[in-house]
Amino acid sequence: ENHCIDFQDMINESADIIHKRLISRDLLDFKYIIVDEYQDISRQRYNLIRELSQLCHAKIVAVGDDWQSIYAFSGSILPLFTRFSQEVSYAQELKITHTYRNAQEIIDIAGTFIQKNSNQIKKELISPKRISNPVIIRTYSEDPIERQKGGRYYSLAAEVEKAIEDIIKYNNQEIKHRVTSILLIGRYGFDARHLCVSSNFTYDEKTGKIYSTKYNKQVKLQFLTAHSSKGLSAENVIIINAKDEIYGFPSKVDDDPILNLVVSNDQSYNYAEERRLFYVALTRTKNRVFIITPEKRPSEFIKELLSDTQSYPNVTLKGELKVSSNELITVQNRCPICGYPMKLRWNKNYGLKLWICTNDQEICGFMTNDRRGRDLSIQKCDWCEDGFLIVKRGKKGYFLGCTNYKDDKSGCGRMLNREHYQAWGKSEFGIEDISATKPSYSKSPQIKETTTPPQMIPVEKVKKRNSSSAYPRKAENLVKYTEQFIEKDGFMVITDPEGKIITDMALLSRLRSLRYKIALKNNIPVYMIANNAVLVRLATDKPTTTEEFLAIPGIGSHRCEAYGQLFINAIKKYITNQKDD
Repeated sequence: ENHCIDFQDMINESADIIHKRLISRDLLDFKYIIVDEYQDISRQRYNLIRELSQLCHAKIVAVGDDWQSIYAFSGSILPLFTRFSQEVSYAQELKITHTYRNAQEIIDIAGTFIQKNSNQIKKELISPKRISNPVIIRTYSEDPIERQKGGRYYSLAAEVEKAIEDIIKYNNQEIKHRVTSILLIGRYGFDARHLCVSSNFTYDEKTGKIYSTKYNKQVKLQFLTAHSSKGLSAENVIIINAKDEIYGFPSKVDDDPILNLVVSNDQSYNYAEERRLFYVALTRTKNRVFIITPEKRPSEFIKELLSDTQSYPNVTLKGELKVSSNELITVQNRCPICGYPMKLRWNKNYGLKLWICTNDQEICGFMTNDRRGRDLSIQKCDWCEDGFLIVKRGKKGYFLGCTNYKDDKSGCGRMLNREHYQAWGKSEFGIEDISATKPSYSKSPQIKETTTPPQMIPVEKVKKRNSSSAYPRKAENLVKYTEQFIEKDGFMVITDPEGKIITDMALLSRLRSLRYKIALKNNIPVYMIANNAVLVRLATDKPTTTEEFLAIPGIGSHRCEAYGQLFINAIKKYITNQKDD
């Protein structure tokens, strides 16, 4: 009605003007047209670049990574990148193969994963960094736990919490920063709300910050969708949605038929764009990637990472995957301790074929003669001189029994059920060893062995959940704001839903004093340094880098340049003093 145009119209009309030679070469004397993020090029933008180039005889320099083309929904056409030489008649391709963000082990996994699609440009990336256990997959049960806040999302939150605990342990072992940044990546924005149904986490929708009830002083958690994480990085990454469902990762949402008329969907490979999006998520980390997946519904990508052990040798599984044997047969050939692949080898010392973990023996020396014994590992018998405890099957399940045992009971009768075996690894074992007087495996629970796939329930028989059921959907834990005073200044500090203050009040007081000193020195009002809301955010999120400082709402480049380092140094000093205390 107003005869207005939008940004896309500007591009189209500009290309049309140049095509009609309404602008002369004298006005556009360009030698080079440099295009960044070229993997996201659309047809209309390409037309503008082409018309400019033909008018000025300029060379086109296109920089981008076809492995990270994830914006088809906004018009990106990947063949304009992968078939660049054909589009412009001639081109020279220069590859940037060195990277410094990811460790080589991450690159090898992510690179192999993305190049399963033969339509992607082939390249081998090189990194000087090395790391152990680069990709760790943790599983959880989706069965709701009674009386636990969060319902079926409680176990998801608990598993994310375990991943955070693992990251803290790795940091301590590798002598890294005491407070580490962790990027939580979801496929959709509501993944953060699902995680924060449990009381383990609290979510700030305004900033994407997530606060851990247990580890808030040791980690900085930021939530982003896989799309919005592109171009960013963090010390560690946790992908929190790797489910096999419509809104899982890969997403199985069908595009609207009308949208398909105007959007170029990549059909070159199964889940081609979702595969690139998963690659982006994997490569946001400077250290490790943890992937959280349900044990009964792992996504297609998780099945691939775990089933193809030759292509992905450094993927670790922690937990169990309860899928049918024909669906993921080789996942069962994973070490139950560290998740590394197992290999069946003849061992002359035991006179048996043994499943042996391929991980470094100093890290994991697990081996077993029968994988049905799960985490029961072969041990040297502590009752006789030359016997070994191997996995055997009893009436009530699997146990460890000595190889010197004889049917007439004249040999060694050492036996350990799972309960005693697990205690055996602890220092307190041996104080009261009930297996010394009677077979301990007699107390082990009955283990049902089955290879039958789970029964599929017809859709018409699935009952709709009653809103008054035992596990109703819980409300998400979102941050709240409550007024707190420091002397006469009122601050709307951040709290959890129960009113517990998340903002570090001691640090807030120090930053308030620092703000006053800076204002006094420069003879300007304190609000020109940082308003109260900014101080609260600084005392809550505790930025220790310029990048983190600039991410605080209300901080601009001018304030960052003028006062940023003073605040960052004060926060670092405060954190160090806390460590010393």
